[in-house]
Amino acid sequence: MISHPSNQNLIQCGQDIPAPGLLFSLPGMQNHRTLQTDSHGLDPETLPRPIDWKTLFGNDHSVEVEIGSGKGTFLVNEALKRPEVNFLGIEWARWFYRYTADRLRRRNCDNARAIRAEAGFFLDEFVPAESVSTLHIYFPDPWPKARHHKRRLVSDAFMPKAHRILKPGGLIQIVTDHVDYWEQIERVVRASVFEVVEFTPPGDASRGEVVGSNFERKFIEEGRAFYAIAGRKRS
Repeated sequence: MISHPSNQNLIQCGQDIPAPGLLFSLPGMQNHRTLQTDSHGLDPETLPRPIDWKTLFGNDHSVEVEIGSGKGTFLVNEALKRPEVNFLGIEWARWFYRYTADRLRRRNCDNARAIRAEAGFFLDEFVPAESVSTLHIYFPDPWPKARHHKRRLVSDAFMPKAHRILKPGGLIQIVTDHVDYWEQIERVVRASVFEVVEFTPPGDASRGEVVGSNFERKFIEEGRAFYAIAGRKRS
């Protein structure tokens, strides 16, 4: 847990709130805790196309998007550290989406939301052009079998989608532990219209960490190497 003794707003953002009732449960994942997604989980069927960020969050703060939010560790920690920024986590796995949305609710992170959606489709259909300051992609599924490589997120076809939603000067940050996928990622990013820049670890990354996510901490224990790259949208 992150401690913010000097900032009242961050302390409030870190407080747990009891769930009002049993909505969803994942045995073995949250020690019989009930999951409640209404307040911080979004339903694509009810969202406007495109999203109006100011209406969604109630302010005009900058927006950062994470693709593949998993259990929401990065999303929650960054929302706690930076209440002046709005965050959206996109996750396809229903159980992780629900877990993340409930986690955001429990920590009272009103500057963050989670949504279950296919990332490429969601960026195309819902995210306004030049409206996102940073796109985070940490440990995307490597789809290691050759016949599944076409399912990989970071590809030549994906980069224009990322470029469209980012503001001028906006960043795309990518980390993987998979060597073969890294070779593809590096080639794709360097061949794109993005300017390759130094990767900046998120504020919650501890010493020796690149991101500070659950996946990374698990992989560190396994002795895996990590590969990171960042690109800036040219002004």
